[in-house]
Amino acid sequence: MFRSALPLACAGLALLATPALAEPVRNLGITVAPLGAYVLQGDAEKVRTVGYSAGLGWAYRKPGAVLEVGGHLASSRHLTEVTPMSVRVVPLGDTRVRPFLGVGASMLVPHSRPQPVAPDALGSRVLQLGFELCGGVGVELGENLFLSAEARYQNFSARGSPFSGERQSLRSTFLGLGMHL
Repeated sequence: MFRSALPLACAGLALLATPALAEPVRNLGITVAPLGAYVLQGDAEKVRTVGYSAGLGWAYRKPGAVLEVGGHLASSRHLTEVTPMSVRVVPLGDTRVRPFLGVGASMLVPHSRPQPVAPDALGSRVLQLGFELCGGVGVELGENLFLSAEARYQNFSARGSPFSGERQSLRSTFLGLGMHL
C-alpha cells in the first residue's frame, strides 16, 4: 500500500506545482481602415493628385514594451502604397490610449499614368521607393477591439534611384477599427 501511495503523492504534488495556463497574450493587432484620404504632390511640376483610400495595417508589440513593429498596405483608384515594416515608439506602453511615432521604408505603385491634358503627380516609374514618418493613436474599446487613427508622411523618388533629387510627397490619414489576435 505504501509503495503505490508514494508515486501517487508525487504525481499530485507535480500537478499542484505546475503553473496554471493563462489566457494567451495577444500581441498582434490588425487594423482595417476603410476611411482614408491622401494628397500626392510632385516637387518638379507642383501638381498634385488627391483621393480616398482604404488600408490594412498591422502591429506587433510585447506587453510592457515601448517599441513595436508595424506596417500597412493602402490602395486607391490611383495608387497602392505599402510599408512592409516600420519601427514605432509607444511612449505610454500598456494604456487605454496609446499614441505612437514611427519610421519605415515604403513603396508606391501608381495604377494610372498622367494624361498630357491633365498631368498629375504620379510620376513615370512603375515602382517608387521612399521612406515614411507616421504618427497615430490607438484607443482600446474592449478586451480585443480598438479604434485607430493614423497620419503618414511619405517621400518617394520619382526616378529610378531611391536617392534621386526629384521627389514626391504623399500625405495621408486613416481611421479604422482593429482587433488583437
